[in-house]
Amino acid sequence: LFLFVFMGMFGGFTSARLFRMFKGTRWRSNGLWTAMLFPGISFAIFFTLNLFIWGQKSSGAVPFGTLFALLLMWLGISVPLVLCGSFFGYRKQPIEHPVRTNQIPRQVPVQPWFVNSVCSIVVGGVLPFGAVFVEMFYLLSSIWLHQVYYLFGFLVLVLIILFLTCCEVTIVLTYFQLCCE
Repeated sequence: LFLFVFMGMFGGFTSARLFRMFKGTRWRSNGLWTAMLFPGISFAIFFTLNLFIWGQKSSGAVPFGTLFALLLMWLGISVPLVLCGSFFGYRKQPIEHPVRTNQIPRQVPVQPWFVNSVCSIVVGGVLPFGAVFVEMFYLLSSIWLHQVYYLFGFLVLVLIILFLTCCEVTIVLTYFQLCCE
C-alpha cells in the first residue's frame, strides 16, 4: 500500500510524458485523471462493499478510522506526488517515435483465414485454457467439495506450462500477423 502511494510520482511522470508524446496540452487535467481514476474507483468499490459488511455487523469490516487513514494517504500523499510527477514529466522533452510513418497509406493485402481476428482470439484463448483445464478442474473441485488440495508442486508446474504456452501462442500469432502483411 505504501509502495502504491509513494510510486505515484513515477506514475504521474510517465503519464505526463506519454500525454505530451500524444501532443496533449492540459497536463494538470491529465495528472488529476491519473491520480483519481483508478484509486477512486477502487476506493469506492471497497467502501461500498465495506458498507454492506458493516450492515451485517460483521467483525470482518474495516474500521472507519482505517478507511479514513487510507483516504488521507491517497488525497494527502499520493495525489500531490502524482501532480508533482506530472509537472516534471510534462517539462521533459516528449518521447520520440523510433520510426517515421509514411504519409501515403499503402494497400493492405487480403488476409488468409488464419489471420482473421476471430480465429486469433479463439486460438489465443483455447490453447492456454486447454493447458490448465484439468488441473483447475481438480483444484476447484477440491475447493467446492471441502477437500484438502495438496498438489501445489504440480500446480506450480502447470503455472509454468501456462506461462510457456502463452509465450509460444503470442510468438506464433505475431509471426503470422507479420508474415501476412
